[in-house]
Amino acid sequence: MTDSAPGQQARELLTKASQHPIASPQRDALVAEAAVWARLEHAASMDKYTAAAVDVESALASLAAPVQKLGSEVGDLTERIKLGQK
Repeated sequence: MTDSAPGQQARELLTKASQHPIASPQRDALVAEAAVWARLEHAASMDKYTAAAVDVESALASLAAPVQKLGSEVGDLTERIKLGQK
């Protein structure tokens, strides 16, 4: 199953549904099934966004310690410069 399989399935079902009369049980069933496939596609896309957000969050967390250390070193250097100017 590819990433677009649920969306493709929903489109195919809606195309089939359009071939039936508006008030027919067959059309209603096809439209209902298409809605399920559309929800699956939405859930899959949200999973991708969630995974990307977790990756970014993890990358930022891995940078936190080096950035904090660098800030501390800059602060120490600033103090030394101030003391040297007195």
